[in-house]
Amino acid sequence: MTLTFTIVGIVLLATGFVYVRQILSFFAGLSKLQPGTNDQLLTVTVLVPARNEEDHIEACIHSLLQQDYPSDKYRVIVIDDQSEDKTAEIVRQLAQQKPDKITLLSVAERPEDVSPKINALRHGIKQSEGELIFTTDADCVAPPEWISSLVRYFEGHVGVVTGTTLLRNNNNTSPRLFGIQFLDFVSHTACAAGAIGNGKVNNCNGSNMAFRRSVYEDVGGYDSLAHLNSGDDSLLAQKIVATGAWEVRFCLDQTSFVATAPAASWRAFLQQRMRWAAQTADYRFDTLVFLISTFIYYLALIVVLLGSLANVQYLVLFVLAFIPKLWVDYRIVKRFTNSTGTEQLMRFYPLAALTHIPTIVFAVVGGFFGRFDWKGRKTARTTA
Repeated sequence: MTLTFTIVGIVLLATGFVYVRQILSFFAGLSKLQPGTNDQLLTVTVLVPARNEEDHIEACIHSLLQQDYPSDKYRVIVIDDQSEDKTAEIVRQLAQQKPDKITLLSVAERPEDVSPKINALRHGIKQSEGELIFTTDADCVAPPEWISSLVRYFEGHVGVVTGTTLLRNNNNTSPRLFGIQFLDFVSHTACAAGAIGNGKVNNCNGSNMAFRRSVYEDVGGYDSLAHLNSGDDSLLAQKIVATGAWEVRFCLDQTSFVATAPAASWRAFLQQRMRWAAQTADYRFDTLVFLISTFIYYLALIVVLLGSLANVQYLVLFVLAFIPKLWVDYRIVKRFTNSTGTEQLMRFYPLAALTHIPTIVFAVVGGFFGRFDWKGRKTARTTA
C-alpha cells in the first residue's frame, strides 16, 4: 500500500464521513418542520424581477392575479430589468387591465458595482408598501393558495419564509435531462428544508420566498450583498436569521408549490449550476466548511475512480466511500419526493447519482473562476 493511496484514502473517508453525517442531519430536520398557524391577513407585495421573459411573464402574472388571498391585501410589482424583447410591453398591457393590482417598473440605470437582479429588487422594494415582501421569478407559476399558504407561517418572530419550487417539463427538455435536473433540484431543496428544520439557513429559493419589510430594513437590505451576481435570496435569509431576533420557516404545504420550467439543454443546465455555485463563497462559516469538505470529497472520489483503472485497491476504496453517499442521498431525496407527490421521478435516481458529482465539480470551478450566462448577460461571481 503506497503513501499516496493511504493519504487519498484518509481524505476520502474523512470527508465522506462529514458528508454522510450532515445529510443525515438534514434528513432529521425534515421531521421537525411544522405547519404554519398564523391567521392574520398581513398586507403583501409580490415582486417579480423580469428580463427577457416574453414567453413566460403572462402566465406568471395570471397565476398571481388568481390568488385566493383578499384582493385588497396584496399587489404585484413587475420590475423590467432592461429587457430586449416584449416583456415590458406584455406587462404594460396587463397593468392597464388591472391598474389596481399590477405595477410595472422599468430599470433604466444600474450602478456598475451592483448586480442586475439586486438592483431590480431594490427598485421594487422601494415602491412596495406591504408588510410582507414576496418574491418569485418571471418564469414561474404560483398556485392559487401560494400567498395565503406562506402568510400562515409568519407567526411571532418569524422573519423569513421559503418554500418549494418544482420543475414542470414543458416538452422542450428530454425526459432524461429533465429527470436528472428534477432530482438534482429536489436534493438542494430537501437539504435546505432540513437545515431550516434544524433552525439554520443554508440556502433559500427566491422563486418561492417571503420576508418582513421591517426585518429587511433592520438588516440593511441588500447593501452588503449588492456586488454579488447570485445568492441574493439565500444570503439575505442568512443575514436575517443571524440577528438572533428572527426565525426562518420552510413551507412544505402542497398548496404553496411554485412551478417552473427546466433548462432546455445540458449547456443551460450547467450554466445555471455555475451561477448557483458562485454564491456559496459568501455563506456562513459552518455551511462553507461543509461545502468545502463536500467538494474535496467529490474530487477525491473522481481521483480514486480514475486510479481504479490501474489499481483494484482504488476500486475497493471507491465503492466503500461511494455507497454511503448513494444511501443517504437516496433517503433524503426519496423522503422529499414522497412529501411533494413526485416519487415517480425517482426512476431517474441512478442517472442523477452518476452525473451529480461531475456536475457539482464543474459548476464550482466554473462558478468561481469562469463566467456564466444569465438572461442574456455574461457575468462572473461578482460585479468587481
